[in-house]
Amino acid sequence: MCSASTIAAMLTASVPAGVATTRYGIVFDAGSSGSRIHVYSWSTGGGGPKNDFNLIDDDLLKIKPGLSAYKDDPGAAGASLRPLLEHAKKRIPPALVSSAPAFLMATAGLRMVGEAKKDAILASVCTELAASGFTFKCEWATLLSGQDEGLFGWVTVNYLLDRLYPPPASEPVGTIDLGGGSVQIVFTTPGADRAPPGYVQRLDFSGRKHGVYVKSHLGYGLDAARGALLDQLMKHAHDDRPAKHPCLPRGASVTHKEVVFVGDGDWARCVRATLKLFDTTTACEAPPCSFGGAYQPPLPPVFYGFSYMYDRTAAIGLLDGKPAVFGTQQMTTEAIAAAGEKVCALDKPTTAERFAAAADAPKADNFCGDVAYIVALLRSLGFSSTAPLTMTNKIKGVELVWTLGAMLAKSAELAAGHGSSGSGAGGGGSGGGGLPMRTILLVASGAALLLWLCGSGRLNVGYHPVQHEGSGKARPQYTVAPAAARSRDDPTSHLTATQTHLFCARALALGPTSNSHPRQAPLR
Repeated sequence: MCSASTIAAMLTASVPAGVATTRYGIVFDAGSSGSRIHVYSWSTGGGGPKNDFNLIDDDLLKIKPGLSAYKDDPGAAGASLRPLLEHAKKRIPPALVSSAPAFLMATAGLRMVGEAKKDAILASVCTELAASGFTFKCEWATLLSGQDEGLFGWVTVNYLLDRLYPPPASEPVGTIDLGGGSVQIVFTTPGADRAPPGYVQRLDFSGRKHGVYVKSHLGYGLDAARGALLDQLMKHAHDDRPAKHPCLPRGASVTHKEVVFVGDGDWARCVRATLKLFDTTTACEAPPCSFGGAYQPPLPPVFYGFSYMYDRTAAIGLLDGKPAVFGTQQMTTEAIAAAGEKVCALDKPTTAERFAAAADAPKADNFCGDVAYIVALLRSLGFSSTAPLTMTNKIKGVELVWTLGAMLAKSAELAAGHGSSGSGAGGGGSGGGGLPMRTILLVASGAALLLWLCGSGRLNVGYHPVQHEGSGKARPQYTVAPAAARSRDDPTSHLTATQTHLFCARALALGPTSNSHPRQAPLR
């Protein structure tokens, strides 16, 4: 979830209205298939509801492969971002590069490489971004939780629709962000005070308050669902003949875990099989619930769907036969189901012909099952067959992605003084009253010595859980000592060499804390 400081920043950050000032910031979206940089420019102080953040432009560039591709050579991960950094420097006035904050947020794909390799990749990213010339701290390169991804996506959509700030002319819309590994549903609820812990975020935009329900359903993304459905169908497979797949067109086939499936193109069976993917057996301890025992309050009347919600409907021309790379289209679950039934009735050659103009034409064999999954998902979330839905991927010329919401939240956090205790590593400048040069040199020399000790194996970092008096939760307490002083029978857990280097880098970026560890960020 968003940190308390981020939410507090949304509540308190405010720039006095007056002469508008243009600001810049960058957000790296580090996905599994590639890394994208968004170079944002916005004005502050111009007055009006968006006085604190009035978007000017979102300039983006994507490169492949993603950071996870460097799992066997993590030291090269940071360098892979250099083309994106150079692109950003061409879009930002040279005099403002050093004051532009840089944030990198990786999606769940990076977790799949293993903890040690993930830490090594992030350490490489930290080194690269710290030397980039932008304002940066190592804590700003992190993994993005599903909850934050959902909330930032909701902020993006409603910011662009002008539904966050006063006056309250229109209520915020709900959002469904269907990704490959998870799906997020987010909407405001008048019953925020009655929600169980962990489901609601309270935000305030220039005095307009929102109680926002946020739920990320991990494992219910479209790509994950395809694999889960194949696993389910395997239970009914026979060794002596190919198994039938109701969601594949006739004439198509796919091999999964050495089992061959042939297409049967049966919409009704496809939907029934897909609905079984949604957990309806877990008890609902805090009703009402959607699936998997997850609390979900009543749905608002207006919802926007993006990511795969758009890519498997309007983008492929599902309803009207007119594929649109970018656009907006109104529809209902009923209309999606009717169109999906027609798609599933097509054989493989006809399916290829029907969707030849779509950007994802090579994946057309999946479209029957993908559309069935969207229908099953909407039903499992409680949408009626006639509830209106808006599928889109751009609003006011801005592509819908969580990064804009993240930039808005982080800029508010910095404006409020949270997380911006200095210029950051590699950027900004010292304002009036800076430290004497002798002190700066001493600190720099000490930092260099610490990093050398960390990298040479001469330091040993141990940690053990300590009960926190306020929350009662165990939090890591770190200790640093010469490696030679470690006893063989020392029961304290110890960090690996890679984790030790990352710990030192984070410690230098964050400075000391009252709990002797960097902002409750245990190294995993």
